[in-house]
Amino acid sequence: MTTPEGEDRAKIEKKNSSLGPIWKQVSEFMDHSSIHGFKYLTGSNRTIFEKSLWFLVLSVSVYTCSILIKSTWQKWEENPTFVSFSQTPVRVWEIPFPAVTICFDYAYNKQSNYTFSCTPDGKDWHVGTASEACEAYGHYKFFNEFSLKEFSEGPKWEEFTIRTAILPQQFLHFVSFQLKSVLFSPTLTRLGVCYSFNTLDKTNLLSNASYVPSFFGNQDNVSCWSYDKNYCKTNKSVYPHRAKTMDDVLTIGLNSRLEELGCYGENYYYIQLHHPGEIPNPQDIIPIEIQRDYLIFIKPEIIIASEHLKTYSPYRKKCFFSDERYLKFYKFYTQANCKLECRANYTLRNCGCVPHELPHNKTTKLCARSNLTTYHCLTKSDGIMDETESGLRENDLNLPLCNCLPSCNSIRYNARINWVNSAITRVGIKFDDTSFDVLERQELFGDVDFWASCGGILGLFLGFSIISLAEIGYFLLVRWLCAWVRRLWNKLSLFKK
Repeated sequence: MTTPEGEDRAKIEKKNSSLGPIWKQVSEFMDHSSIHGFKYLTGSNRTIFEKSLWFLVLSVSVYTCSILIKSTWQKWEENPTFVSFSQTPVRVWEIPFPAVTICFDYAYNKQSNYTFSCTPDGKDWHVGTASEACEAYGHYKFFNEFSLKEFSEGPKWEEFTIRTAILPQQFLHFVSFQLKSVLFSPTLTRLGVCYSFNTLDKTNLLSNASYVPSFFGNQDNVSCWSYDKNYCKTNKSVYPHRAKTMDDVLTIGLNSRLEELGCYGENYYYIQLHHPGEIPNPQDIIPIEIQRDYLIFIKPEIIIASEHLKTYSPYRKKCFFSDERYLKFYKFYTQANCKLECRANYTLRNCGCVPHELPHNKTTKLCARSNLTTYHCLTKSDGIMDETESGLRENDLNLPLCNCLPSCNSIRYNARINWVNSAITRVGIKFDDTSFDVLERQELFGDVDFWASCGGILGLFLGFSIISLAEIGYFLLVRWLCAWVRRLWNKLSLFKK
């Protein structure tokens, strides 16, 4: 009969016998591994001090490797791209000629035959023709009160806007591009009805969810062009229009007697240069004074993206390709379109209506700025959106989550303006060179670069390589499996005997 002391001794001997082969295999791996320093941790001919010293050296090396690999991972994960100058410039025929939008400061066309009449507060109010209304109520307050009472709903407002707009034949004396006549189509902005050249047709720009009156946004259909790739290789006519040489000029002759057309406002035209795939933004306008001859030179600021970046998520590369994010009111993504849509959604949520120039559907209520409560709400919403876009209110939980990252491919048209006094009012717009420098978004750290960097760090501090990884697999799996098969084979052989 065994005693308790004997049982404990047997358990200890059994444990030692089970750990013996494992320790032997680990020791053999350390003696033969290509990883630097492992062989100095084993061997009976080395003192505890020597083994401890090498253990410390290996620990420091492993820790340093971990820190450097973590830093490399963060760089790869958070900033995998960079922007640098491309070695290949872009020529004028490879990018669209800018869209040109002309606006006025006037409230409405006093030469229109529209009759102003409405029923405010249950009382009939007949004002008369547009000209009579301008003479009797020649101030913006009347226009806003009238639009508030009568035109807060879509169909009535649409009819009023169309019939009181200043028409192209009234303010355009002549317009040509590449020695051909071109058309300006009406579009809606914060300044009211404006006219645009070289913009996309509303069917190519806006989704089915967006409502635009039939009078607005009619242009030629897109031909041989896309937002991210620009033009295909062809010698045929394309749309949007493009310049063939730097001498291709858009020439616009304007009516110098603008005050005879508009009621209430300044005697100025306003011109904006923008991308054909974006809605004009009245904040980026060039004032055009009467009886001056302008020549505007265009210098585009171009950013293109490598196709390899499509494999990265937008939040890693910090930009969107045109097909990478869904917009409700637009058919493709641009940062400008995203900001307009976000502004519209935020204004509708806070004020219960949307200004006519922001994207909306047919049933959305339009805002009348003459209503004091609505005006203050719109002003507050605009201020919050401006601060949001500039990053001044990042921690406010009530802010709209626009997430409008920059477009991976973008073109911004910068202008240099020359003018002289003249008897006529004329504007010429052209590129200032035949080719332009390009900024290109590229991979800073690709997959190959990341693994090569990690391999270099491991090799420098530990001598680790793919062969070392194979050795670990060999000693942990292959050797153990072979030993197990050998023992099983020996047992079978004894059983047969």
